[in-house]
Amino acid sequence: MKTWTSGMLAVSLAGHDKGTLYVVLTQGSGDATGQKEGASTPEERNASAYVLLADGKHRTLDHPKRKKAKHIQVITHIPEQICSLMREITQDAHVRKILKEYRAYQMEETIPGNEF
Repeated sequence: MKTWTSGMLAVSLAGHDKGTLYVVLTQGSGDATGQKEGASTPEERNASAYVLLADGKHRTLDHPKRKKAKHIQVITHIPEQICSLMREITQDAHVRKILKEYRAYQMEETIPGNEF
């Protein structure tokens, strides 16, 4: 089973938000209590199948999006400058800045004729 850590970047693969870039906050049930030990119901056993996501604008740190892990794709290749920003996520502005920096990095990588 895959594990997601706080600060990873992910893209939504399914749903009305398909293609949206998010920052992963946590893995778990998405409620205040978290996953219970010795879960007995299918919902409790499957709680780790969910990931909490934020984009800093529509989905804030206070109200993150709860999405099934199989419906997101984690971005593994992240530049060091963005990784350093991810260590200090405490406000929605930090999330927006990380996503803005990553989008700018993506644009640099996809511009044709930029091979030196």
